[in-house]
Amino acid sequence: SSGINAECPLRPGTEKRAAKNRLVDPTKILHFFALPLEVDEDFVLKLLEDKGCPTPTSISMHKSEVCSAGLLEFDSTEEAVDTAAIANHLNGTHKGIKYLLKIAFTGKKSMPVENYEESRPAAGSKAKGKKDEEEDSNTSRNFND
Repeated sequence: SSGINAECPLRPGTEKRAAKNRLVDPTKILHFFALPLEVDEDFVLKLLEDKGCPTPTSISMHKSEVCSAGLLEFDSTEEAVDTAAIANHLNGTHKGIKYLLKIAFTGKKSMPVENYEESRPAAGSKAKGKKDEEEDSNTSRNFND
């Protein structure tokens, strides 16, 4: 087959899929996705820290039916670029589930607070019950407060 991805298996396989790609300028906001549903903000932050990435100023997570995803905000576009360069396509395993972390620029200049439920962990938040965890499928944490 002579599809548009003949030389590179990471490229879209059809013209229709390729047309969905959008070019956006880098900003200080990154979108991450393709992580297992079981991961939380602490997992993402530790993963980035372990790889030597700049520390985000805030993180917002949401879960789809198939994966965990979210947004990371940094102090500068340069920090976001560094993180994307270091962490995009990191692979690993979490609780026996393999993942390939994907990171992309959103084109957004600030975090879209209206799309995420605000949540700040209280002291002792590790003692949450299972029901509380299920209800917290959309969370946001700001590290500047």
